[in-house]
Amino acid sequence: MKAFGRHYGVDIKKPIKKLPREFMEKILYGTGKEVIDFEFESVNGIRRFSNPFEGVLPTLDRRYRETKSQGMREFYEMYMSNSPCNSCHGARLKPEVLAVKVGSKNINELTDMSIVQIKDYLNNLKLNKKEQLIADKIFKELDKRLQFLIDVGLEYLTLSRSAGTLSGGEAQRIRLATQIGSGLTGVVYILDEPSIGLHQRDNDKLIETMKKMRDLGNTLIVVEHDEDTMYAADQIIDIGPRTSEYMVVIL
Repeated sequence: MKAFGRHYGVDIKKPIKKLPREFMEKILYGTGKEVIDFEFESVNGIRRFSNPFEGVLPTLDRRYRETKSQGMREFYEMYMSNSPCNSCHGARLKPEVLAVKVGSKNINELTDMSIVQIKDYLNNLKLNKKEQLIADKIFKELDKRLQFLIDVGLEYLTLSRSAGTLSGGEAQRIRLATQIGSGLTGVVYILDEPSIGLHQRDNDKLIETMKKMRDLGNTLIVVEHDEDTMYAADQIIDIGPRTSEYMVVIL
């Protein structure tokens, strides 16, 4: 920074808001091909060299891409934030893709709606005979999968929601809904407190969903404290008395 100040004739002791804008841009984004004379003192004496300055932001970006350390990657991410693209406004799709619409909405507009809103929108869509013939099986499958998510109490989620923002209970219930849709049988599922973060009014939906999986020919082992889930279980194994954990087995 001292070398920068000398090169551009700027007093670096001034508050940042009083530094020239061009000077700050050179620090943040680099000097390009312009060479700066640097000098620093080490155990081997004073070292001098001349180089262009890469810039703080390009340096962070380069080190973030080059590092193999997850810890360093997380460190660099402290200085980053997500911002929507000026062209697609966060849709991450080409204009040609966004031009295709179902009714009045494209795929990005649909995924920004909640699951229950998408279901209502598709069910109330007016189609001609040709469109109905094309969309019939697709809409039936979509309706079924959306209903699975509603049944486990996730009707408020949007399909555009980032997986990293989901709670542990939400992620677990999404996997549960996925397994129902797969229609697998003869599988043992182990669930760790799937009712976490779930409103009590939606608890019955979750229990009914687990029963559907059981009725398909599967076994569910559920670690749970919820009283309603215990009453719905075929067998209960109490791990106590010194712990408050219960293992509920739904056969």
